[in-house]
Amino acid sequence: MVYLVFLLALGLRLINLNQSLWLDEAVQAITAQRSFSYIFQEITGDFHPPLYHFLMHFWVRLFGSSEIALRMPSVLFGVGTVWLIYLIVNKLTGLRVKGLITAMFMATAPFHVYYSQEARMYSLVTFLAAASMYYFIRVNELTGLRVNGFMGLRVCGLKEYFLYFVFTGLAVYVDYFGFLILSAQSLILFWQKKYKFLVHCSLFIVLIYLPWLPMFIKQLQEGMAATAALPQWGRLVNLSFFKALPLTFIKFALGRITIFNKLIYAIVASFLFLVYGGLIFNSKFKIQNVKLKFKVQKFSTGEIVVFSWLLVPVVLAWGLSLFVPNYQPFRLLLVLPAFYILLALGTFSFKNKSLKVVSIAFVLVVNLVSLFAYYTNPYFQREDWKSLTAFLEKQKNAVVILPSNTSDWPIKYYDTGNNLKLVYGSEGIKSVNELTGLRVNGLKSEVNELFYIRYLVPLFDPNEKILKELESQGFIKTKEFSFNQIMVWKYVKS
Repeated sequence: MVYLVFLLALGLRLINLNQSLWLDEAVQAITAQRSFSYIFQEITGDFHPPLYHFLMHFWVRLFGSSEIALRMPSVLFGVGTVWLIYLIVNKLTGLRVKGLITAMFMATAPFHVYYSQEARMYSLVTFLAAASMYYFIRVNELTGLRVNGFMGLRVCGLKEYFLYFVFTGLAVYVDYFGFLILSAQSLILFWQKKYKFLVHCSLFIVLIYLPWLPMFIKQLQEGMAATAALPQWGRLVNLSFFKALPLTFIKFALGRITIFNKLIYAIVASFLFLVYGGLIFNSKFKIQNVKLKFKVQKFSTGEIVVFSWLLVPVVLAWGLSLFVPNYQPFRLLLVLPAFYILLALGTFSFKNKSLKVVSIAFVLVVNLVSLFAYYTNPYFQREDWKSLTAFLEKQKNAVVILPSNTSDWPIKYYDTGNNLKLVYGSEGIKSVNELTGLRVNGLKSEVNELFYIRYLVPLFDPNEKILKELESQGFIKTKEFSFNQIMVWKYVKS
């Protein structure tokens, strides 16, 4: 039965896998195609550790750089995460059926499916975080802790220590948010008074990160420079403080879809919060019957591990967003397994079999309905640079304007023949200023028709200087086109 769940997870992650790359994926693709040394040039502005870039550099040389090839590692790591969640719940409960249900939840999780289809590091770091947590639990056995909640334990050996350190080290070299998982584990060890293991973990991370520290400092400097040059940057990459936590819950539950009617959206979100919150609450405080009589239980170490896995990274990221504007729900994908573990354990805490079945079915239905909306509505999928580039290539002698040359990666990926003439409002990480590029490099007297891709205009051209320049040169907007949230305006000379 469990193999059917893994096949389901794989199948759901293969649907629409060839959809268009969006900006960050195109950057990843082109970086992977270039030389190994180029990774260190590009990564200064990416603010991620290098390991995923290394992986993709060698991957594209073996399997090519099509959309499917680029995304296949994320698919495989996504399925691998489902397998790890099955192992973790089996370890914590000793009951395979609980592991199976949790694996089904994770296999159909819309937020996880979405990022298992993205050629970025989020699926990989989630897999590594789950593996780190699995071996963290195993190593906890070795340090002598045996409490209620862990069933069928056996003494671990050197292999468990080794694999824990390997997966933890890989996680923090794939994504800086991997340190949040390490923070949760450190808090658990401190609570358990396992100071020796805590010191070992700290020394290990310090030693393996020393070689990367100079590049990390350089990335911080680049990030601060970008924020100074583009005042809107912080708002683009960071949710508002009070909106962050509610939206994280909704994304965890529904994925990347939305409901356009705000009233219905609020009702659905509130209902899900009550149901899912109740299930997570129930995973600790067992409901005895439908009259809501609670039996409070002592927290086991296994439960503390899972709750810490979910809550500590979210709270830390939320607090840090006040100082480093970088909070987005997808960056916390690595805690999603804990979210579904608690949901699954909450469903099994019902003594009433009917309530148990209904609650399991409810979570699965929410997941599948959300996935159906994602699969069938292109609006919920990625920006359609593929169709946009094909459209522009059909226009004779098309001149294409972008607010910044930092946004042209998808066009370069799809315009393999370099057929399009691109003109930029600004070069590098800065806002549109003098518009010399428009005047000198593209809009000469013989240009009578052009297409303005209004991508990240609030970031690079908040004062609409490009529009004013086009009007001053006698251009009039005649048509608007949309390629899944990428607006393109056609201009002709009057």
